Amino acid sequence: MGVSRSSSDEEDGDAEWRAGIESVANGFNPISANYSRNPPKSSDKLLPEFSLDEENKRDTGKSPGLKLYQVKAQNLLHDFLDKNLVMVRDPIPPREGNNVANEEDGVRLFSRAPCGITFETVDATPVKRKRPRILPTESINEKSKKFVRKLRSVVVDGEDIIAAAEVAHQRSLDRFVEREAATKAATKREEERVAALKSLRGERWLPSLAKEMQRS
Repeated sequence: MGVSRSSSDEEDGDAEWRAGIESVANGFNPISANYSRNPPKSSDKLLPEFSLDEENKRDTGKSPGLKLYQVKAQNLLHDFLDKNLVMVRDPIPPREGNNVANEEDGVRLFSRAPCGITFETVDATPVKRKRPRILPTESINEKSKKFVRKLRSVVVDGEDIIAAAEVAHQRSLDRFVEREAATKAATKREEERVAALKSLRGERWLPSLAKEMQRS
């Protein structure tokens, strides 16, 4: 009996959980909410019986400059926002110039909002632009000292770079040899000093060196 009750309780909990999820989904999706409230009958049809050209003509007559899918998306957005938002009227300042004529050619976020996104018209025949006017400058004398000095300041010679690199390499090599010779000389002097101490004082005066000699 206890097992059957626990299984029935789990089924009831799953059913309540599913019902809650479906209610939340229907609350955020206006299309599914409309279909759940008023399910379509078998005799009803989702789309009216007329051709795509007629629908294009009707939509383009209402909002020029927009395509069919843009009009459908805009209408769906307007319906969703009108159902879920509260509109507050705010006086819109009048526009000047050509913006008034092209006010209906854009996409509106809200049905009662001013024109937002506008589509720029691209000319099929672009206008040829004039050639830029280049002003004359002073003549350049290639044999003058000024020109040669400027040229040498920006020109790089490969042979000069190789020669400078060889000189720098030789200098670094000489310094390395000098450091190695100084290290060897210092080591030799230390060995001579230790040998002199050994001969004078014996191994007892150098216990650390005696241990190292025994290990070696």
